[in-house]
This record gives sequence, structure tokens and C-alpha cells, in this order.
Amino acid sequence: MALLELSHVTQGFFADRRKTEAMVALDDVSLAIEEGEFVSLVGPSGCGKTVTLSLMAGFLQPTEGTVSFKGCPVAKPSPHRGVVFQEYSLMPWLTVRQNLMFALRASAKALGRPFERASAAKRADEALSQVGLAHAADRRPNTLSGGMRQRVAIARLLAMDSDVFLMDEPFSALDEQTRGELDASLLELWRCRRKTIVFVTHDISEAVAVSSRIVLFSRSPGRIAGEWRLGEGFDRGPASAEAQAVASEIRGLLGRPSREPISCPIR
Repeated sequence: MALLELSHVTQGFFADRRKTEAMVALDDVSLAIEEGEFVSLVGPSGCGKTVTLSLMAGFLQPTEGTVSFKGCPVAKPSPHRGVVFQEYSLMPWLTVRQNLMFALRASAKALGRPFERASAAKRADEALSQVGLAHAADRRPNTLSGGMRQRVAIARLLAMDSDVFLMDEPFSALDEQTRGELDASLLELWRCRRKTIVFVTHDISEAVAVSSRIVLFSRSPGRIAGEWRLGEGFDRGPASAEAQAVASEIRGLLGRPSREPISCPIR
């Protein structure tokens, strides 16, 4: 059984206030995410990548089809499925550690568990250490760089011990060097912790650099147009001919309408 699954999901939205016109964002999408995968969702703007992530998070309910987590319908957001947004979703009046503690308190309440402050503080400090921010625990977000703020957001999910990390273009607002550093850190963290990650990005090279599987969406209405599985031995280096070949193949298909999904073997 897949950890997280969309089965024949169609998602529509009303296009005007009078609700006389509608648009379809996703059309009959089926996608299974297995535990421990790092899956990147790529495709042109407006193809439904963020909508897919919102359905997985429980922010939206599908117009048709089902979304399930561990075999149960996804009815609402849950700490089990943590989200990192493109914007820095940190409370500026709290320190870095306090931001994590606030999330841990809210998580315990949502799961109906007692909040143990000493244990939570230890988990917060351990998570900050894992993302290289132990030294910044008592600083406020406005004193941190953009890259550091996103590390705090990732540490928050680590402290909460979320089963799935849902990441919506988390590094897209950062400069190229910082983005590359965070991609490398996230990949190393995934290799160590084997958390399940669903990662939305417009950058094909970024997807190839971090993913164990890449899913390509067609132009709106979004459908799955192709999948690539990248094995453990796959050379992800930017100068790698193997990585460049996969990126080129995806770019060649990007934007082409496709009714029949393309499935590529493990490389």
C-alpha cells in the first residue's frame, strides 16, 4: 500500500464569482507515493503541481476521485503531512527555537497528545542541529538570510517528525548558489533520514539533482505526462552526461500534450 495516493483525481474551480463558469486544474490524475521516496513534480505554470500538493496536504478536497494517506481518506491538514511553502512561514516575534516549539505544541494538540516542554525543546534543538542552525536558535527570523529561514522551516518538520514533507518551490526565491547548497543539504538529509518528500519545482535541473522519481505534468488541465525513476547509482552531478540526458529528455517533452503517460526505467 502506498503511503500517499491520488486515485483518479479531477480538481475543478469556479472561474467567476457567480459560479457560472468553471475550469479544470487536474484531469483524472492517479499518483502513488511510496514511503521513503523523493518525488519531484515538474511541469509548466498552471499545470496543477501546487494543486496536487494542496490535495495531499488536505487544504483542498478533490472534485472527483480520492486522496488517501496510509489507506485513509485525507479530510483535513495534519502534522503527519508537513508543508514548506515558498514564502517564509515563520512568526517574526518568536525566536527560531520558539517557532519550532510553537509548531510542536500545535502538533501535539492536533494529534490529541500531551505537550511535554522538555522533550519538545530537546527535539527542537536536535532538528536545528541537523540543518546546521544550532547557533541561531535564539535569533529572530528577521536576522536570518532567506536560506537560513527555509532551513528553519525544514527543521520544524523534522522536529514534528512529519511522515511526509510537502515542499512547494521552497528555494525558488533564493539566489543560485544558496539554492544549490540547500538542494545538496536536503538530498543529504533525505539520504540520512529517508523521509518521504514531495517537491514542487519549475527547475528541471533541480529535480534531477535531488529526486528518486520525477513526475511530469502536462499543460492545463494537468495530467501525468511522464515519469522517471533515478536509482541509487544515478550520477546527479551537474556535469554528468547521465543527468544532462534525463534533463534534456524532460525538457523535450515539457509542454507537449500527452494522453499516454511515458514511463522510463530506473537509471
